[in-house]
Amino acid sequence: MSKLKVVGEKSLTNSSRVVGLLAQLEKINTDPTESDNVRYVTSKILHLAQSQEKTRREMTTKGSTGMEVLLSTLENTKDLQTILNILSILVELVSSGGGRRASFLVAKGGSQILLQLLMNASKDSPPHEELMARVNGALNVTLNLVKQHFQNYRLAFPCLQLLRVYSTNSVNAVSLGKNGVVELMFKIIGPFSKKNSGLMK
Repeated sequence: MSKLKVVGEKSLTNSSRVVGLLAQLEKINTDPTESDNVRYVTSKILHLAQSQEKTRREMTTKGSTGMEVLLSTLENTKDLQTILNILSILVELVSSGGGRRASFLVAKGGSQILLQLLMNASKDSPPHEELMARVNGALNVTLNLVKQHFQNYRLAFPCLQLLRVYSTNSVNAVSLGKNGVVELMFKIIGPFSKKNSGLMK
């Protein structure tokens, strides 16, 4: 009986902890003077996301504002470590949850924010190699989504658009080539006739 109580309290504590951290992040993410606190809170959320499936599930369930808070912070911050923390959290959330969590990320506007981040990073001089490497993690997630759902054109099409943007970078293009994107494109293009050539472009 006491073991059940301890387990229940522990899971409640972890659940309350991530909710509390997200609430704290939401409160401080718009204040540029709080960058140290934002960095600290995102590192704590990252630790929870890396170590507990329950935390990942809780952040992506219907009605949860966890994804919105993370994306809002990602969109507003200029701190490199905070950006890296949030990108790592997003990779943890999406890579362990398959297509449903990736769709959840896209539905919350994550792809636009990631593209904007990529464009901003490419304009920076000198470029942040770490940031680009982390964004390359998004490249792998996007490619895996296309591989898993290449017959579902509604899901594959936005991912293909992202891959087209990613492939303008020569390093990303080489990475895509090594990961079998050419063969994948033949699988996707094969079923189309001349009627559907507009979608192929």
